[in-house]
Amino acid sequence: MNEEQRKQLELAQSADTDRIFTLPNLLSFFRLALIPVIIYCYEARLYGWAVGTLILSGATDVIDGWIARTFHLVSDFGKALDPVADKLTQAALLLCLLPTKLWWVVGVMAFKEFTIGFLTYRTLRKTGKVFSAGWYGKLCTVVIYASLLVLMLWHTAPSWFKVADVVLITGLILLSFAKYFSYFTGILREAKLHDPKEAA
Repeated sequence: MNEEQRKQLELAQSADTDRIFTLPNLLSFFRLALIPVIIYCYEARLYGWAVGTLILSGATDVIDGWIARTFHLVSDFGKALDPVADKLTQAALLLCLLPTKLWWVVGVMAFKEFTIGFLTYRTLRKTGKVFSAGWYGKLCTVVIYASLLVLMLWHTAPSWFKVADVVLITGLILLSFAKYFSYFTGILREAKLHDPKEAA
């Protein structure tokens, strides 16, 4: 690949970073629209439809990432929207599936998301970049979805199983929080060292 081709490739890869209405982003909006459908189906005891809709939501999550990377449609807006769709889906499902006394796990999730969201915003202001989720965030998302799917399929699960599921989910949320906190604070420290204003 010569220099001209390399420059053209870089331009193609960065061309869509500011776009909102890309196919991957539309799929993320679609996932947001599926949340009330999942809730309705579960509350109406249409468990098969609820499970099918949840699987469809998870499939679009995988597909939109593949499309974004393959066709150079990765956008800063999409990097922010994709985890929002994931977390809102997870929070809604937790509120549906867990007994009221176990809803505190949603509070743990909210604390993690608000804190990491603030650090993401600070990182954006300092570096001008939106950073994608790390492997630990993706692993956490996959396991949480899998555990919620089990609870949805086994809707008569005993209390001890639900408690064990909550412990697993909470542990993963806290692990993801610790990794992201370390990741973003490291970026902010590095940006501070290279900021001429800070150096002055």
